Amino acid sequence: MGFRMQVDHQCATVFLEGRLAFGSYPDFRAATMSALDLPEVQVIHLDMSSLDYMDSSALGMILHFKQKADLAKKTLAIIRPSPQVATVLKVVNFDRLISILP
Repeated sequence: MGFRMQVDHQCATVFLEGRLAFGSYPDFRAATMSALDLPEVQVIHLDMSSLDYMDSSALGMILHFKQKADLAKKTLAIIRPSPQVATVLKVVNFDRLISILP
């Protein structure tokens, strides 16, 4: 699992690469919390264009982060999910909980 972050004005984009599964949690948490901790950032995008796989624990990690973003009054959105990930997100109706942008 690879993570990198890019900040552009008030938007931080966390790029998720490879596989997002239970063992990825420490790295996922570090990457997302670093975006959340930036005071100038108001919007956080999780870019999933290079994500090949995610399991059910990944969905839980994202929901947990969404709660933290909501408490910090920051907007969270998933952007550019890969076809495999988009299928998973669609099956579990994740768009009802988090904005998913093409």
